[in-house]
Amino acid sequence: MSRRAARWILWTTFALTIPLPFFLAETGRVPAACLLMLGGIAASVIAVEGAQGAVGIAAALLFGQALLYLGLLWLGVRLLGRLLPRSPRATALVTTTVVLAALTIASSFEIYDTPFRTRSLRASLLHVYE
Repeated sequence: MSRRAARWILWTTFALTIPLPFFLAETGRVPAACLLMLGGIAASVIAVEGAQGAVGIAAALLFGQALLYLGLLWLGVRLLGRLLPRSPRATALVTTTVVLAALTIASSFEIYDTPFRTRSLRASLLHVYE
């Protein structure tokens, strides 16, 4: 596996799994991809009902925070990419190990604070995108 492919895979994994704080009417910790999803929902409400009220501000805040976090994650992955081994086989092994560890931890434990869920405030990866 090339280092470039490893960086893309790690960035996608981190964007989908790492809990990051966000600030809106409520605060919580969700992955950057969840912020994009919530921003997309707010944007679809704007498309259907118009931008009256706080929906436009909410969409802008969600998209802004998501883009900021995705950029910071990309910088972090670029720095981590320098630590990857030179061997393609070793790079693939390290990348696979990190991805499996991140998915296992995020799926096994309720590490996300999700104030917009209907069931509970805490969620694992299996429920954070509801």
